[in-house]
Amino acid sequence: MLYHHMNMSAVTQRRVGAFQGLLLSGTIVIAAVLVAPRSVLSQSAHKDHVGSLLPATVGEPLTIKPLDMADIDCVVAEWRPTAMRPVLTLICPPSTVFAPLRVLIKLSWMKSEDVSVEPEQILAPEGSPTKIRTNKTAAQVWLHVNEKGERKPRSTWVGFTAVVDVALLSGRPK
Repeated sequence: MLYHHMNMSAVTQRRVGAFQGLLLSGTIVIAAVLVAPRSVLSQSAHKDHVGSLLPATVGEPLTIKPLDMADIDCVVAEWRPTAMRPVLTLICPPSTVFAPLRVLIKLSWMKSEDVSVEPEQILAPEGSPTKIRTNKTAAQVWLHVNEKGERKPRSTWVGFTAVVDVALLSGRPK
């Protein structure tokens, strides 16, 4: 009888300890949500307010540390060829691939001499599948290019030398 009472006490203590841990975890999550700055996605809904979760740049622009890596599947989120600085936004991996986190990366060129293809000739509709890889000089993205004088667009690796922005996204994109 005494053994049974001590056993129940140990089980009860474990349950109380687990409950306290769960309560503490929940409190931390709620506090983090209330204290955290707005997410990257909520910032994009407000076109008139420019914001970034990245620290302000100091000195030289962010450059790519080149590594020879395998191709990574992505999807085009946005392509702005007419801006002062053309920007290609990718989300990797696409929503068809199960992943707890996705990377949103915005690419451009550091100098006009770095542009290998005229931005107006790049065909990158939103939602189109693509791939990204890096080499010793740039991040390369597999894109369709409409060359002058050609009837059909051709697919080629287009090199980008500047990372404009990077963000981690959780959950499935809508």
